[in-house]
Parts: sequence; C-alpha cells; structure tokens
Amino acid sequence: MRLIPVSLALFYRKKSDDVLEIWTQVREDDGIYHGKLEFPGGGIEANEDPLTAAVREVEEEVGIIINPADSKFMGIYSNILETKTILLNVFLFPDQPGLATRGQWLSINKDNLSEPYRGQIPTPNHQIIDDLYRSLYSSHT
Repeated sequence: MRLIPVSLALFYRKKSDDVLEIWTQVREDDGIYHGKLEFPGGGIEANEDPLTAAVREVEEEVGIIINPADSKFMGIYSNILETKTILLNVFLFPDQPGLATRGQWLSINKDNLSEPYRGQIPTPNHQIIDDLYRSLYSSHT
C-alpha cells in the first residue's frame, strides 16, 4: 500500500465557552471528496517540509498568504483508502482576514461535535475536528 503525505491547514476560532468554529471550503476537484466541505491542503512536494506545504496550499487554494509562525502542529492522521494511505499532517491556524468571503465556518459544540456535518465533510475530518474540540474544551467534555 502506498503512503501519501499531505498537509492540511485548519483555521479555527473559539466563539464562546463551548462553541468552536472551523473554516472550510467546497472541494472542487474531481476526486472522491468532490463537493465536500474541506480544509485547504494537498500533497507535500519534493524537498518541501509539511508546514511549507500547508502554507503553499492555502495560497494556491484560498488565495491568502499566511504566516507559518502562526501555526501549531496538531498531529498526523491517517486516511486509509483501498489502494493507499494518506498521512494528513494537520496544522492549526487562527482566523485570517479574507476567509469569510472564500468559504464558510462550521459551528462545533459539545453536544454533537462534528456529527451534524456527517456526509458534508470527509470522514477523516470528523476525528480531527472532534479531537481539536476536546483539546480546547477539555474541561467541558
């Protein structure tokens, strides 16, 4: 099975003591996640580190430039498909100017976490979102 490393930029903001917002955009490519709400990201190019790839992908897909120093590495998640495993390097970024006009914010709360978005976001992203919520609001869950 092939291993494919990719990087994702996850933009978030805490709206209240128990509500988290996650920024997404509609996936436009013809792949299996076409039409889904997704984080910007993509493949890590030769001689490129994962953070640089995440920053580059945001510029390419969203059209904004972000500062790598604003990031926090969240971890690596696996998306196991039939013929390959995609290793998702997830980097957290705070809200950025210009995001609101290029995508949408999803509201995540302690009662349902990412469940209301089942079918609208790729399956692996549920664990990423739910883990982020739990880490930010650990005293609430």
